[in-house]
Amino acid sequence: MEQNYHRPRPSGMAGAILDKQASKFNDEEAQFLLEWIRDLIKEDLNTCGERATFRETLKDGQVLCKLTNAIKPGSVKKIMKPISNFNCLENINQFTAAARSLGVLDEETFQSVDLFDGRDLFSVCVTLQSLARKVEKSHNIAPPKQVSKDKIINQ
Repeated sequence: MEQNYHRPRPSGMAGAILDKQASKFNDEEAQFLLEWIRDLIKEDLNTCGERATFRETLKDGQVLCKLTNAIKPGSVKKIMKPISNFNCLENINQFTAAARSLGVLDEETFQSVDLFDGRDLFSVCVTLQSLARKVEKSHNIAPPKQVSKDKIINQ
């Protein structure tokens, strides 16, 4: 029997919105993004694109801070040790600030709770894809592999 480890979904409109966001998340895209990050930070990462692994790999913000420092050294001055939720959220906030400074638009930047609480992992992918497009041009960094169009579910 399959266990469901997710928190109960809110009912009504809030639940419908969360379900729609969850349906946009693409495991293959997440895998390609994690592979791209792994190659840039030169660390061994679990690149399984499954939702739980994607979130767990990025949740404390350390990998994301290392990513921005790999793109532009010194982007994040101090990466916090993940000893508290505050430190994890601070790392995530430092990443999003660095992503904006590299050209990612506000409307393409996820909120820290989207990742930390797993509310909207699709928007985390949007931010990473946007960052990849910006640094491909500005820093000559190869982008992540892209999911073929026929594998993208119509929303």
